[in-house]
Amino acid sequence: MRIFKFIEINVSIIYTLSYILILLQPCQGGGGTVSRIPVILEILNKGFAQCEIIRHLSPLSVRIILKRLPLQDRVHKFADKFAYIETGLMIGAEKQQTRFKRGDIAYMTANGSLCIFIKDSIVMPMNPIGIIKSNLELIEFAQTGDVALLRK
Repeated sequence: MRIFKFIEINVSIIYTLSYILILLQPCQGGGGTVSRIPVILEILNKGFAQCEIIRHLSPLSVRIILKRLPLQDRVHKFADKFAYIETGLMIGAEKQQTRFKRGDIAYMTANGSLCIFIKDSIVMPMNPIGIIKSNLELIEFAQTGDVALLRK
């Protein structure tokens, strides 16, 4: 009788732990890995760019941004260095960098914006969060005032 009680408890623990592990896994749409989450940046009426949000670059920032998707706002440009959209999010500094390469995506803590670099640049410190995987030209040629949408 005791052995059955022991087995019953262990099976119950295994099921509970399995359920917890499933709940703790990040939501992913359409592939990717736990640390690299595919997202789409759309410039409305113009096209799409495939992006990858990379969790280990700035884990807290990435978690907050992913929870708030979709993010939508008008495109702004900073000289010829990067395009950005304001998110309305307030996220603190995390693993900040000042050097970014063409195609990098970063979060600017100063005004809560997502920045997409269209030229290798040295800028104010920002939280790195990902990269553009395809169609960076779409962002390069986006006009100030175009509407951008970041979504899974």
